[in-house]
Amino acid sequence: MYTIRIRNFNELERETEILARRTPAWIMLYGPDDAPFLGIMNSIRLRFPGVQIFGATSYRGVFTEFGFTRDVAMLVAERSDQIRVAVSLQEASASQAKALSARACQEIEHQLQGRPNTLLLHATPGFEERILEGVQNAFGTDVPVYGGSAADDTLSGHWRVFANGVVHKEGLLLVGVSSLRAPLGSFLGGFLPTEHCGVVTKVSGRVVLEIDGKPAAAVYNAWTGGAIAQELVSGGNVLSKTSLLPLARSLGESRGMPRRLLSHPHEVTPATHGLAFFTEFRSGEKVTLMTSTSEPLVARVRRSVQRARGNTTARPQGALLVYCGGSLGGLIDQADKIASEFAAELQGAPFLGIATFGEQGTFFTKSESWHGNLMCSAVLF
Repeated sequence: MYTIRIRNFNELERETEILARRTPAWIMLYGPDDAPFLGIMNSIRLRFPGVQIFGATSYRGVFTEFGFTRDVAMLVAERSDQIRVAVSLQEASASQAKALSARACQEIEHQLQGRPNTLLLHATPGFEERILEGVQNAFGTDVPVYGGSAADDTLSGHWRVFANGVVHKEGLLLVGVSSLRAPLGSFLGGFLPTEHCGVVTKVSGRVVLEIDGKPAAAVYNAWTGGAIAQELVSGGNVLSKTSLLPLARSLGESRGMPRRLLSHPHEVTPATHGLAFFTEFRSGEKVTLMTSTSEPLVARVRRSVQRARGNTTARPQGALLVYCGGSLGGLIDQADKIASEFAAELQGAPFLGIATFGEQGTFFTKSESWHGNLMCSAVLF
């Protein structure tokens, strides 16, 4: 595996000469929302018609071993890597996502003539839970899902997912990975719990209306010492005020350590003083206020590699970093350091990283995959 950066579209012909010398098998492609992905894909597929090429838009840029860059970048797998992929891109709305993700799994299984070791997921934000339900209907919990939701620079809906010359503004991309040695994955937060916790007592999808029988936004405001006091009056966006203060649900323990799924509040609903998130909740779930600072949010990329690797000492052929765009927004001046920390832990292996508006992963082998916010994950090939 190796990485390529495309600094401008006119360099593409030169870069495809590099591809021609290295017998590409498939290409993972990320870049900012203003990049000409359709033109890039069509140009590459014209030269290499059998090569699978897929990806999603990333917040502000991409991570590579060369740092964080506004350029388009590719992680290229060679035939000699012996890592096969099967790609299914579906145009889908929330009402269709569950059925179409199950269909995508069937297509992938047919292409690979068996179940994949791992699924990579990129979707446009809003219905990630439905996609994971469709995957579970098809594969149960035997196939772990790792990935992140497509992003844009302004949270204005300019995100896209794409594959093999097709681009969708609303939809899902599933990529089945099959190799002799299964990819290794991790999924973690990097936040610490506070003393504040409660139970969701009234909820409507992604809007928590009440915690412990009280308006959720008022409870959250009290827990955070008035972080969203202004929005309690008239409602509004609280995205930047809450990125270091998410809520978490505990999903069990591993080696005595709790595994927590984070959810990012982004809006106070004025009429109900509810709190809107980028994930769904269920009534009766216990939530804990979490907190962090910039230092552990940078350093967690090393732990993501360590946790994915486990006891394995072999250097990976390549890797994928999924890092929350909401976290990156407050750390943009340290984006290069995030890339260098991840690179250092990989012992020189090439990698590509995407900044996402929602992250998917699993905490345990052969267990349910989840959709969260402000998370970080690594996938080692």
